[in-house]
Amino acid sequence: MDDSSKLDTILPHTAPVCGDARILLFTIRRMAIHGLHDAFAANAMLAGYGMRYRKPLVLLRALLVDIARTARGNIIVAPCCTPRMTAHEFALLSAICDPEIGKDLIHPLLKPHRATSAVPTITALNETLGEMGRPLAI
Repeated sequence: MDDSSKLDTILPHTAPVCGDARILLFTIRRMAIHGLHDAFAANAMLAGYGMRYRKPLVLLRALLVDIARTARGNIIVAPCCTPRMTAHEFALLSAICDPEIGKDLIHPLLKPHRATSAVPTITALNETLGEMGRPLAI
């Protein structure tokens, strides 16, 4: 197997083009790797959303906590500078983009009896971004 096919297996999706999705992806990666209270993640949200950054940041933190508590195994995230996404990152961003299909996308990541526990947080984050006039598109 050559290196490019290995990369396509590990990182099967291209990074989003939408600026808001890129901000969320960067923030997810920073908080997953460096902790929920990472200053660079908070600064990225501040730069992207202005003074109304706190609510989406808190909801994203809550979502990551929900997923960490109910995950079947490790959720794989790529380094912040990677121009592609893992399947797990794609599932999270797609779920935030459309919570109705999000249930099916995140179900394989979570324990069977807890698979819907993150859906209310995903829905709240989606609605918050919509209210801010910044709906997510990937």
